[in-house]
Amino acid sequence: MKNPLPETDEVVSQGREVFLGACAQCHGAEANGDTTVGRNMSPPAMDLNSPHVQHWNDAELFWIIQNGVSHTGMPAWKSNISEDDTWKLARYIHNLSRAGTASASTAAPSQTQAAISTQDKYALKIPNGLAFSEFKGYEGWSLISLSHNGDKLAAILGNPVMIDAYKTGIPGNGKPFPDGAKMAKIHWNAKVDASEPGAPTVPGPQHDVDFMLKDSRRFADSGGWGYGAFEYEASSGKFRLANLTDKPPQGDDANCGFTCHTSVKNKDYVFTDYGHR
Repeated sequence: MKNPLPETDEVVSQGREVFLGACAQCHGAEANGDTTVGRNMSPPAMDLNSPHVQHWNDAELFWIIQNGVSHTGMPAWKSNISEDDTWKLARYIHNLSRAGTASASTAAPSQTQAAISTQDKYALKIPNGLAFSEFKGYEGWSLISLSHNGDKLAAILGNPVMIDAYKTGIPGNGKPFPDGAKMAKIHWNAKVDASEPGAPTVPGPQHDVDFMLKDSRRFADSGGWGYGAFEYEASSGKFRLANLTDKPPQGDDANCGFTCHTSVKNKDYVFTDYGHR
């Protein structure tokens, strides 16, 4: 089995992001196993810079990451790290000396923050579809509910119009959500945090954000809702328009989620129930 991903700076950088989000709590930011969790494992977490580890090829690293190692603290990551990200990890591990993990551990946050600060995400707009700016302030909206699907965690948020509608009993009372209701679904790559009690599954790097906007006249051909998806690239710290190869697929319109949501037409095309609190 051969690594299908090229050995480029971009792939290695993306592998580093996966490593810092999923592996560093045991192996350390410098990948030498020198962490409280790593040192207290039996046997201790391995130094990934060591000749023993570097001797393994990408396929062997892929198998170990996906399937874990019995009788050690190394878990199977196949349910949390995709095959694509596992190949990126293999590229990164074999480029530790070139990648400079010590500097990466301190530089990565500031570089990401700098990238975010230079991008105006609210300037993004899907041709013939939703604009990111229509959801300005979504980061502070109230929580509707949470979801965990495969290797992704999500928080579903609603604007005040949406939250007020839920509180009146919509859609359970048979009434539709009013125009102006908005939802945001933020997806993160899930990771296991072994440093916390019970090793819970927690958010890792962000994956994307999906939006829904109710406007019965504007989106009459998609059940009154407009849909939009924006992918987040952790390596650059920037959002981009989703496309037809992404999940969900995004075309040049506001209908990307309509087909899927027709299965809950009786709930005004909304899957998420308002979580009790």
